[in-house]
Amino acid sequence: SPAGLLLLTSFLLHVKEDHASPTRLVCDNRLIQKYIVEAKDMEKRVGQCQALPPLSCPAVLPLVDFTFQQWKSKSNETKRREILCDLALLVGAATAAQGQVSNECGARQLSQLYRHANSFFLLLQTFSWE
Repeated sequence: SPAGLLLLTSFLLHVKEDHASPTRLVCDNRLIQKYIVEAKDMEKRVGQCQALPPLSCPAVLPLVDFTFQQWKSKSNETKRREILCDLALLVGAATAAQGQVSNECGARQLSQLYRHANSFFLLLQTFSWE
């Protein structure tokens, strides 16, 4: 769902290295609440854009649904791979969509999404996942 994607995006894109290790992101209730509020704000800003036409070429987006128990049972290496693969998908989708959206408001939101997702992707590659 768009709201779920916005929540995941906001959650992942605003995490700073000093807040938590990547494998513990879903455990910090303060961060989760912060990103829920930010996702709602982001959704509101997108909603203020004029109606955006559908993309001519569909974008492949990461799945955003998970259960805490499943997450806890995964190895750190599996978590690392999943997070990085999902971020790579999001960066690719934002890039593809940018080429298809001419609306200034929509293009601005996509550009921001791309910048944040790509920066976070590059940052997470430098983390120690122990």
